[in-house]
Amino acid sequence: MIQPNTSWLRTAVFFCMASVLLLLLAGCGNDAVASDSDEVSMPEPPSIGTYAVTSAHYLATEAGMEILEAGGTAADAAIAVASALSVVDPYLSSVLGGGTWALYYNAATGEVTSLDAVGPTGSLLDVEHYAERAGEFGAHQAIVPGAWDGWMLWLGEYGRLDLGDVLAPAMRFAEDGFPVTEVMASRFRARQQNIEMWPDTAATYLQEGGRIPEEGDTIRIPDMAQTFRELVAVYNDGLMGGRDAALQAARDHFYRGPFAEAIVAFTDELGGYLTVEDFHGFEAQIVEPISIDYNGIEVFQNPPNSQGITQLLALNILKDYDLSQFEMDSADAVHLQVEAIKLAFADRYHHIGDPDFVEIPVAGLLSDDYASVQRQRISMDSVLEWPLESRLAADRLSVIVDMHPEDGNTTTFHVIDAEGNAAAVTTSLGYQLMVVGDTGIHLNNRMRMFSIDPDEPNFMEPGKKVRHTSNPYMALRDGRPYILGGNTGNDMQSQGQVQQFVAVVDFGVTAQEAVERYRFESRAFPQGVPPYVVHNDLRFEDGFAERVIRDLEARGHVIGEGVLAGSAAMLVFDSETGSIQAGADPRGDGTAEVR
Repeated sequence: MIQPNTSWLRTAVFFCMASVLLLLLAGCGNDAVASDSDEVSMPEPPSIGTYAVTSAHYLATEAGMEILEAGGTAADAAIAVASALSVVDPYLSSVLGGGTWALYYNAATGEVTSLDAVGPTGSLLDVEHYAERAGEFGAHQAIVPGAWDGWMLWLGEYGRLDLGDVLAPAMRFAEDGFPVTEVMASRFRARQQNIEMWPDTAATYLQEGGRIPEEGDTIRIPDMAQTFRELVAVYNDGLMGGRDAALQAARDHFYRGPFAEAIVAFTDELGGYLTVEDFHGFEAQIVEPISIDYNGIEVFQNPPNSQGITQLLALNILKDYDLSQFEMDSADAVHLQVEAIKLAFADRYHHIGDPDFVEIPVAGLLSDDYASVQRQRISMDSVLEWPLESRLAADRLSVIVDMHPEDGNTTTFHVIDAEGNAAAVTTSLGYQLMVVGDTGIHLNNRMRMFSIDPDEPNFMEPGKKVRHTSNPYMALRDGRPYILGGNTGNDMQSQGQVQQFVAVVDFGVTAQEAVERYRFESRAFPQGVPPYVVHNDLRFEDGFAERVIRDLEARGHVIGEGVLAGSAAMLVFDSETGSIQAGADPRGDGTAEVR
């Protein structure tokens, strides 16, 4: 059982004097410390009737539920899920080496906030030097990892438990080991080149005899467990100065201490661009989200430099169509979504980058007037093709060259706690599996999401933030959480989110049905990774009726082969009944729990 932290109890006692006598009688006074044999329960939070977690791995979902049952908030549980995923899904995300965009609903205030936990490029970046290696894996692809600072910010702002509490499941999985699933084994095989090319990664994951992990093997990552323990120890030492001081100590130990130094030394040796000063100057931020009204439903997204606006642009176009008049997978319903998605991604390409470097007309892009203009560009009998100009600006087109599609190192998960707080999270590494020395830290390669064309808003520069593909969404109805959703897979993220959102809102399916249903993918816009190839085609997962595909082809859609479906997760909350629908993607190891 997770033990309560005494600093939190002291604060509770201070503000709830009426409970002092009861606490003393229970043996939990200000100076009381529970022995290892004592079983101490966290106080029961006010109940909305149920709580839930959905994530890409069953052990991470269990970790989140463990924290919620111990009295933690949605933020506490989110950090537990994220840290557990760093262990059991190491190729997808890292609380230590990756970046995060997330949304949080505070039940006490009714406010939705966005977490920007994405770091900038290194100050040593040389664009010409990078361009020579743009297509290669390596430490030169790393930006400052922003996730850890963001999680500490959330723990201080919205959390209730101590750092050791929320990291306990991840430390346990890393130390004791966890079983390799069939999905995990296939992902290791796909990343075999990455694993074998770097000694630290090979030492972490290769099994006896130097073989790639197979289903049924047990993986232990003691270096990661030790890194977590070190951060917890620093936090605990800092508690003498209060919880805020402890959290700052844990942040400083990473960004202004030995881990920053270890990462910089590692990247220096391999030709990277990071400096310790880049780490020293970084702080995650809680920022204002962006939103639209979708027929009475307020849909929130993460602002630029996230690509979250892309989903909102598409939904803003679609909201004046009565999609419910069509069958969900009919040619008309698919066609309208595809055309809206094309226009949204064209605006992403023309406008979205780091707002500290480029001017982004967010208000204009999300206005109803602009949505009306865009809607008039759609015909039911023909298709839009690239190049597509923005109706707010039309001065950015680039040379299109071909490249090979890749999947992504991204994961999405969602939490609703018993008090009604809600967390929607998408967190990512990029696309490589690189371990830093003996730290157990997995280093991102987010640089590959930049453009090397100086005429584009996402052009790479020292100290600039990449246009980040991570973008979970949260929808409110009557001021309460309604839908928490996300879909992984680079450009598929916003596309999958649009499809799943309208499936629930316009077609009335359940959360599980929405994430399970087969997806379509448009590629009629520059893709999110350089060199921005445009295929001008439409791809489908197996399951769509052949007559629907032929109907779309007759309208002018070029039908491509294969699809990057990504992985989805969704929670749908009914505030009237207090019930939660949870959806977990069967394409991977995703699971959901509602209690």
